[in-house]
Amino acid sequence: MPNINCKKILTTILLSASFISMNAQSVTDSAWTAPDMPVWSFIHPNENVISQADQLAPVLKKLLAVQMKKKGVVRIVHIGDSHLQADMMSSIVRNGIQEFFGNAGRGMVFPYQLAKSNAPGDIVSSSNITWQYNRLAHPEISIVNGLSGFGIHTTQKDATVTLRLKDVNGESQYFNKMQFFLGDDSSSYTLEVNDKNSPITLVTKPGHDNPSLVYQSDSLLSQFTLTRNTPGEYSFYGVSLERRNTPGVVYNTIGVNGAQYEQFTNTPLFWKQLPALNADLFIVSLGTNEAQIQNLNEDSLLAKLNYFLQQIKAAAPNAVVLITTPAGSYYKGVKPNAVLARVTNALIRFAQDNHLPYWDLYHVSSGYSGAVAWKKYGLMSHDLVHYSAKGYQLQGQLFFNALAKTYNDYRSKQPKTITP
Repeated sequence: MPNINCKKILTTILLSASFISMNAQSVTDSAWTAPDMPVWSFIHPNENVISQADQLAPVLKKLLAVQMKKKGVVRIVHIGDSHLQADMMSSIVRNGIQEFFGNAGRGMVFPYQLAKSNAPGDIVSSSNITWQYNRLAHPEISIVNGLSGFGIHTTQKDATVTLRLKDVNGESQYFNKMQFFLGDDSSSYTLEVNDKNSPITLVTKPGHDNPSLVYQSDSLLSQFTLTRNTPGEYSFYGVSLERRNTPGVVYNTIGVNGAQYEQFTNTPLFWKQLPALNADLFIVSLGTNEAQIQNLNEDSLLAKLNYFLQQIKAAAPNAVVLITTPAGSYYKGVKPNAVLARVTNALIRFAQDNHLPYWDLYHVSSGYSGAVAWKKYGLMSHDLVHYSAKGYQLQGQLFFNALAKTYNDYRSKQPKTITP
């Protein structure tokens, strides 16, 4: 029998246990490390910060509690235009936040394909009929829009909405709680989910469109089909997908092609349904479409911004609002759009006057001259207003890094208490 050195074995066990304990503690107390940024000559990394970041303290405090205690949920609502609808920029931010703090749900989604519009890469939708549709960028069309900024409508009986979440980076997306935003009437619906159980019958009640239906499952789901059984108009404005009893972040993205601040403020159902998302933080990324108005009046824009902020505060009095400025782009493909500088100045002035945190992408990416660089390096699309996938990813990386800096700075100033 070999000679066993019990003292050496005990020392090894203790060292191993110490390493495991230190490693577990470091995961709980680790800094939020964003990936290294690629180097671009027109990007100013030292300016890539969130200004007036002290106003984010209520949200940062909640995020720190989620990290340290591994419980609780922080709800973010990111509102924007076409730069968000495709989800190329916001997916970088959402995946980065949820990887560190935990994934509490995909949040607000909409069956964009049924409205004949482009969808995020992880959303697939279908139906057994053709729907009428609209988005809030077209107020001249009388079809009502809701919380997603879109609306689809039909009077055909037994019409279906099927929506599925695709895998992301080889990992399945799932949810077990659904909040549906539908028409405001008393109707019967059949819900089928992918756990192969029998169809579920749900009934809405008039005046309770906030949300219309809530369904919670004991199974992990990745798709559903909702069928209206009651004759009459079937209206669908979106669904929030969450993970019950899961700590982390719910990141709702509401992006609408061509949208402006004023078009959101003039959509009553949007504001009626917005409180249901219980937002802790609103990130507002608008301004590119306002800059297409060459005779833009800054005071007029400021008035629209003030009205927008009033409506957010009415819907979510305790939420923090973070403003972002758009990056440089071209006007009609001819030359960089000088109006973006005026839009940016108005947004920054508005944020400063109202003590709101803001992220200035315009100046971080060299402003007017930066538009030439976005184009030169193939970071813009052919219309020179939108960006390529690589361009949107760069914007997402920049914002992700700015958020991580802000969180780590806040965290470094807190008492050094570790709760494994």
